[in-house]
Amino acid sequence: MDLKRLRYFCVIVEQGSISKAARLLNISQPPLSKRLQELEDEIGTALVSRNGTGIATTEAGMVFYLRATDILRNVEEARSEALLVATNRKTVVRIGISYLFQRYFSPLVAEIYQQLEGAKIETVVADSSTLETMLEKKRIDIGLFQQPDAAGSYECVSMQPVKAVAVISKKLLPTPPKDQILLAELGQLPLILIKRINGEGTFDFIHNQLLRLGVRPNVIISANEPRMVCELIASGIAAASMMPMSEVPPHITEACHIVDIYPAPNIYFPTFVKLAATPQQQTLMNILLHYQQKKY
Repeated sequence: MDLKRLRYFCVIVEQGSISKAARLLNISQPPLSKRLQELEDEIGTALVSRNGTGIATTEAGMVFYLRATDILRNVEEARSEALLVATNRKTVVRIGISYLFQRYFSPLVAEIYQQLEGAKIETVVADSSTLETMLEKKRIDIGLFQQPDAAGSYECVSMQPVKAVAVISKKLLPTPPKDQILLAELGQLPLILIKRINGEGTFDFIHNQLLRLGVRPNVIISANEPRMVCELIASGIAAASMMPMSEVPPHITEACHIVDIYPAPNIYFPTFVKLAATPQQQTLMNILLHYQQKKY
């Protein structure tokens, strides 16, 4: 069985469209359709069904897809191991870390470096939408960011949700709320919120939640990373924000109140993400599961 056909088939399933898969693979659509037909002829059954908007995987096709990803993963692992032995190269792990969870995931990156002896770690910090694109284009091996809305072609391991807290400038409220602040009350303050570059994210969830409470939020600034939000408030802007507790730096308490929110919004979900079709390093997964247990 031709491995190239297997790979083409997996990309078609993951993209949900032959035309999208053709663009990703940088080949024209007719040859890709022909390779798919050849694979179906070889298997002896239809693997996908065509519709007006793309393709749907048949039951037999989904079973074959899951086995095909395993085969491709095993082949890639074998190839990588052979190259490492032949060239004595260091393993390179490219990790994308979300601004939203940079402080949360820093200990995990350190642990990966310590446990993968001789490995070279390359990191990039960006917002979740950028990291999703980098993962799909295989510019990073794994992503550590907000849980994707749709798993699709991803393999995800979710961590414990991080508590959302309000960060309120002391210039705005000299005296902090006694125990907590109501979400509706927070929404009435001038806000600096975290917003991803593309697509919907926590910003949209907070905005819509406040609208449902009858509050039209006054968002004076948006930024794509918690650090910038904290620095803006700490610099003297009389505003408030909502962010993951893990990303609040200790020094900010000099200029801000850190307050619990009621009802507590459950919106921050740090997640380990990789493409389902990429090789799975068991050592890396063991490190991740151990980290997950510590966080729980």
